[in-house]
Amino acid sequence: MASTNRTGRVSSIDYAAGTYEVTYFDRGRSVTRKINAMSNGEYKMPTVGQIVSVTHTSSGLAAATTTGTVWNKTNAPAEGYQGLYRKEYASRKGQAYDRYDENTGVYTQYVDKRTGRTCNGEIYDEAKGPISLVGGGQIQVSSSGASVSLNAKTGVGIAAGTTVSLEAGGAVSAEAGGELSVSAGGKVSLEGQEGLEIEVSGGEAKITLNGAVITVSEAGDVSITSPTKIELTAPEINATAGTGDVTIEGVSLVNHTHNSGAVAPPDK
Repeated sequence: MASTNRTGRVSSIDYAAGTYEVTYFDRGRSVTRKINAMSNGEYKMPTVGQIVSVTHTSSGLAAATTTGTVWNKTNAPAEGYQGLYRKEYASRKGQAYDRYDENTGVYTQYVDKRTGRTCNGEIYDEAKGPISLVGGGQIQVSSSGASVSLNAKTGVGIAAGTTVSLEAGGAVSAEAGGELSVSAGGKVSLEGQEGLEIEVSGGEAKITLNGAVITVSEAGDVSITSPTKIELTAPEINATAGTGDVTIEGVSLVNHTHNSGAVAPPDK
């Protein structure tokens, strides 16, 4: 059997050593000594009963190496056509594999449970086209030592079926070079532990609520209008102005007429 190639069935495996024994049924069920599996830095042992190809490098059954399993009726490829490369990682086909189709240029990795990558340095992924992350469960991005950023040439969208939460141990800042819009189908609440400040630098500021409008012009003029009524209630109300007037039902607060017919002069 010097320098001959034979096929046989794997009868026993030493997984730690990377060796196995092969039985030749066409040679009276003779069993080889432990054969070194082909490695090239890759570990994938066959299963007991699989047919493998063996190269004997000397006479007898002592010295031999194996080139691995072979395709046959009991070990058929999961799929096959010209231009396909597929590598199975599990003993059961379709459980975990790499797949590349040179006809379409599509590369696929599949595993039935979990895929993990651990790197002591940098992980860098780049695509000339779109990148999609789709999960049937929770998707989480976290950084234990630095920041997390999202940058886009056009827009960034965040959408959720229920809630969106923004939380920071320090400050939260929202800045827009153009219009900034906040819309809610329910209640909008703004709360500050040290007060609430709304500042507009340049332009007009307007708050519209249920038809009522509070407007502050760029010059600082304040206008309050309501389609129904305006009510002021407090233990003390102070109003101070150099000029102006208040008119209710055609009666002027500055120049009004008493029952005597006299016109009351403005208070000095």
